[in-house]
Amino acid sequence: MESINKFCPRSGKPVKPDSLTEYRGYTVGFCNPGCSSDFAKNFQASPNDTQYFDVLIKEKFGK
Repeated sequence: MESINKFCPRSGKPVKPDSLTEYRGYTVGFCNPGCSSDFAKNFQASPNDTQYFDVLIKEKFGK
């Protein structure tokens, strides 16, 4: 499984394979499992992250 992003939206560091989760049907990644699980529990509480992923999804997939 590969994430749609190469860099963590929170830190700018490279995405790590143990820090992936799902958003809108796509695999997204973070630089550590803590951020990944925090986002997965309540992505509505992370508007900066969701905006980052929404832009990537629109650019890559036109959705």
